[in-house]
Amino acid sequence: MTNIRTAAGRRRAMLLSIAAVLSLAGAGALYGLLYARSLDYGERCQHGLVSGGGRLLETGASWLPPDAWCRFEDRSLSTTPFWALLLFYVLLTAIVWSVTALVRVLRPRPDPGLDWQPGHSAPRW
Repeated sequence: MTNIRTAAGRRRAMLLSIAAVLSLAGAGALYGLLYARSLDYGERCQHGLVSGGGRLLETGASWLPPDAWCRFEDRSLSTTPFWALLLFYVLLTAIVWSVTALVRVLRPRPDPGLDWQPGHSAPRW
């Protein structure tokens, strides 16, 4: 029985490791793509290359997720679409879940057993 549990644990750990690495690679690639799109967006807005309607009020950028925006009198424009933000946060959540599950597989908590109750010690025969 021990070999079966050990093999299943190793298989589960390998699958969780693969899921964590793939999620991390996907989040990193998406981050790089979004970062590259937002590099000079503020400058393009200030030089009038982006038309937004009205006078330019402000430009800004954030690093997580990488985004740049321009606020005009009539509307605001951003480099990052909603689906990309959603995908980015889903990938970050998958990374956290995979790493947490991997840690629990590699370092399991001791099983107290069925007859264990909080506040009671084991009977002494």
